[in-house]
Amino acid sequence: MNKSAKIFTVSGIFFTLILGSLGHFFYEWSGNNYVVGLFFATNESVWEHIKLALFPIFISFLLYGLFARAHSNFFAAFFMAMLTVILFIPLAFYGYTAVAGKSIIFIDIAIFVISVILAYLVSYSLLTRRSIPWLNFISVIGIAVIIICFMTFTYNPPDWKIFIPPVEN
Repeated sequence: MNKSAKIFTVSGIFFTLILGSLGHFFYEWSGNNYVVGLFFATNESVWEHIKLALFPIFISFLLYGLFARAHSNFFAAFFMAMLTVILFIPLAFYGYTAVAGKSIIFIDIAIFVISVILAYLVSYSLLTRRSIPWLNFISVIGIAVIIICFMTFTYNPPDWKIFIPPVEN
């Protein structure tokens, strides 16, 4: 079972990095298609950039869940991977921009890469542990809440900084 978790972790990292990087352009390439916008960034806000990692992770876990041998902590690993990028990207971005005073593209890209690697390492550690039934139950609810939030806030965001695209100088 650890072998399939290792393969999933490594392939998931590469899959997410590639699809997430390309996903930066999908909305524009689609002619601003509403449905594409639900899954990929519609603007330059931090919230929308979280989707660059989040939905490829969703697809990766969905495929793994359909085709791989079941892991007892599958849903906990899935939820914690999603939660890792949701927390790491804004904390890292707002942390370094508070010090630097501006966004620096190569640091933004590094944050994306690091968030993806961290997400899969967290998920690997859960996939290879004993079953935690209560965490799996809570995680299913958490996954649903995250998906609902991202679908809702894409086109109806609150008036919070994380949802507002930065002003270009």
